[in-house]
Amino acid sequence: MKKLVFPAEWQTVTWHGFTRYNFTFEGCNAFIVEPKYLAGDGRWSWCTVWPEAFVRRVGIEHLLEYGFYHAHIDAFAYRANPDGIRIMKAFHDKLVEMGLSPKANLIGMSWGGFFSLRYAETHPQDVAALYLDAPVCNAASNSNLNIQEQIEAAFGMTREELSVSKLNPLNNVEALISGGFPMMAELGTCDESVDINENFNKLEARIIELGGTIKAEKRNYWGHHPHGVDDPERLLAFHCDARNV
Repeated sequence: MKKLVFPAEWQTVTWHGFTRYNFTFEGCNAFIVEPKYLAGDGRWSWCTVWPEAFVRRVGIEHLLEYGFYHAHIDAFAYRANPDGIRIMKAFHDKLVEMGLSPKANLIGMSWGGFFSLRYAETHPQDVAALYLDAPVCNAASNSNLNIQEQIEAAFGMTREELSVSKLNPLNNVEALISGGFPMMAELGTCDESVDINENFNKLEARIIELGGTIKAEKRNYWGHHPHGVDDPERLLAFHCDARNV
């Protein structure tokens, strides 16, 4: 793989010591961060929501140092509804067309977990690995950070309809595990923002019930923040092992 060539009109900024290219895609703000030393295989990570949060703790700096490109598109306004997933898919295909690998390493913090799950279930062939951190997994949860009405509006469904819809990640786990990619999660048992019992624990139970696996660390006395881990090297190992690099 050759070094990516970026359009001259894309804005260039320095981000955590690396070069970042800002641009607009499908009406959404987006960016790609370039590693200083290319791995040569087009590997890349994708933070679906909150790209400026806990960058080092969730392993992004380590991934860049290890030759991963890193990307984000801000499609949060769509709440990962079908239109939002269409935009995310178009973004993925654009980066692949530019030279990145067909499979991305997804990073999903909080609501990013919901976006990552929705994308991975809709397009499992596009995913190399899935890292979830205090994730929202349930569109019908009681703990949707006070935006339940926005979710219902985005999906055009009531909470009751979402509770049984395949557009709710909890109800489409067969598609999630069909991709065969490794999954890892970091959680706090005292998370008051995203109730682990209504979200991840239900997801985990369904994954196991259907014969899938997910590695999860559930930390006692830990809340919603901070995301990530004290030693991001093990997150780097997870992402690299998933790609056999």
